[in-house]
Amino acid sequence: MLTWQDKEAWPNGFRAARFISAVEYIQANRIRTLVMRKMAELMKTVDVFVAPPFGGSTLVLTNLTGHPAVVVPNGFNDKGSPTSTTFIGNLDREAEVLALAKAYQDATDFHLKHPPMNYEGQSSPKMPS
Repeated sequence: MLTWQDKEAWPNGFRAARFISAVEYIQANRIRTLVMRKMAELMKTVDVFVAPPFGGSTLVLTNLTGHPAVVVPNGFNDKGSPTSTTFIGNLDREAEVLALAKAYQDATDFHLKHPPMNYEGQSSPKMPS
């Protein structure tokens, strides 16, 4: 049951999706197909690319196209919050992306570090009841 009612609650996305018309859905899929074609062209020139995890439209891009992505820690910002980077690879080439992510972690020790329990700017997360 989708009972979480806060403004940012993910169940609201499911509720809103019920009101998308078939025409809008088909148009969105046409745009998605164009994005997938452009991504396929780009990926002919690279094996894996590195991007910020939530910067720009990386997350949207991989969700729309189905390209494998691995997010790994890469340090902390000046407030002590963990930061990360994303490796994105070709369709059906998950092994290459995972191998690169493992090589990165083997060469660094960011995955072994943890922020202090009460780092600056941290607020208690609000959890659904």
